[in-house]
Amino acid sequence: MVGLSAQQVLRQRMDATANNLANMTTAGFKVEHVVSRELSEKPATASDLPKDIAFTDAWTLQRDFSNGPLERTGNPLDFALEGEGFFAVQTAGGQAYTRDGRFNLDDQGQLVTRNGDPVMGDGGPITLDPAGGPISVSREGSISQDGAVVGTLQVSAFDTPGALEKIGSNMWRATDEAPRPAEARIAAGFVEGSNVNAVLELTEMIEISRAYTSVAKMISQSDELRGASIEKLAKVG
Repeated sequence: MVGLSAQQVLRQRMDATANNLANMTTAGFKVEHVVSRELSEKPATASDLPKDIAFTDAWTLQRDFSNGPLERTGNPLDFALEGEGFFAVQTAGGQAYTRDGRFNLDDQGQLVTRNGDPVMGDGGPITLDPAGGPISVSREGSISQDGAVVGTLQVSAFDTPGALEKIGSNMWRATDEAPRPAEARIAAGFVEGSNVNAVLELTEMIEISRAYTSVAKMISQSDELRGASIEKLAKVG
């Protein structure tokens, strides 16, 4: 039972680590790690020594929202956030938030994500003239075209970003906390890279693999010992 509990947590840690490595090149991705906790109610007890056995489970995923490196793309519709906050996006399921600033224009000239969801400005979706002149973007997020401001990127922050719910497509949804205006600066022509540290994640993966192997060996030895004991008892009987 102890070995099974340990293997379950190790498997979830391995899944999280593998997901981090798979998203090393995903713009705005935030590294995740499993946080385990000791169970107050033990699912089993020991019939012999040691008696002080602790059981744990994978309690939650802890996300590191520190900034990733900025990568220059030269695309005028690529935006990166320097500092806290998220771009606001209107999805079919409601308002969502993302750090992935790789945007495009749809057929109507609206600024949209790669999934086609409108990127929100302070006054609603931002619309540009596809046939108009080049755009310019201030550090505060104001977007201008042909000498006129067409919108200002809405950037929202949360005091507890770890409480955001991950909904896929590199986006998040607010749960209980209301957003507030962020103090982030906009870098046009850049995207924010993933904050995954490949060396640390590979080291973590090796440690998890070794621990899993060790637990599997312990379980195997315990089964062999139990089998030998039953066989001896059968001979005595």
